[in-house]
Amino acid sequence: MGKITQALRKIQEEKEKKSKIQKTIEDSNVVKDNFVKKEKEEEDFPFSRGKEYSLKNKAFLVSKKDISGIDSRIITYYDPSSPLSEQYRILRTNLKSILRKIKATRRNIKSSNFASVFTISSSLHNEGKTITAVNLAMSLASETETRVLLIDGDLRNGLIHKLLNIEAEPGLSTILINDYEWTVGLHPTRKENLFVIPRGEISPISSELLSSRKMHIILEKLREENFNYIIIDTPPLLSFADAQLVTQFTDGIIIVVEANHTKAEVVKKAKELCEQANNKILGFILTKVDYYAPDFYYYYYNYKNYKKDV
Repeated sequence: MGKITQALRKIQEEKEKKSKIQKTIEDSNVVKDNFVKKEKEEEDFPFSRGKEYSLKNKAFLVSKKDISGIDSRIITYYDPSSPLSEQYRILRTNLKSILRKIKATRRNIKSSNFASVFTISSSLHNEGKTITAVNLAMSLASETETRVLLIDGDLRNGLIHKLLNIEAEPGLSTILINDYEWTVGLHPTRKENLFVIPRGEISPISSELLSSRKMHIILEKLREENFNYIIIDTPPLLSFADAQLVTQFTDGIIIVVEANHTKAEVVKKAKELCEQANNKILGFILTKVDYYAPDFYYYYYNYKNYKKDV
């Protein structure tokens, strides 16, 4: 009996040993599967919980253009459902509210039905004002029955035609220098209800053209046309007088400020210049913001997928 008991005990020990080995293998496979699954999730959605990503460098950048040739930075065209496009919709809503209040203060009832006209500028070069202007124009034009006209008022170095892949001429300088109607410089875009008057030929007398009586007359005519919003992109405030000169014909100006770059005293100086010219400041837009919000993107991603499932 002793030998049989020992044999049975040995068999039992062998079974327990094999069971432990099998469990270890299974646990290892589970860990491996979870790791692969996690990697796949991170590939599909890079903003996983616990990870931090730079919005400026990682988020919502289109890798290549489509056949339209529109610049990949025009996110409201390429990915209107992205969180960044949502920020432009929030900006659109706030801007419309401000412009409605301005219209409400006008004594002329007829003029309240005219297009809202405003300029966009920045304190310095390369703060993202033109990219902002185009994205905002796209966002406004996305609303039903809303017609938007985007004018490149930077006759020195305007780039709107390149961003939207249209011809630079005929444009604003062509109209102002020659005896042409504004319709000569009007260009359609790939976005329905968005129209552009590009800069035209670069002009050395930009300030004189933009402050001319003809420029004033053109803007007054455009107000009465079938546009809801007219946006004018202008050169930087601290470099040239162009923005101040154009804004005197409009409802106000939006100043674009680059985050973590433009100094407070520089923005203050630009603000003072606008106030000295009696130009109404509609607000400020902070660009190139580098912030981290993984929880927000996790929520947005899952909410977006939830809507698809429903």
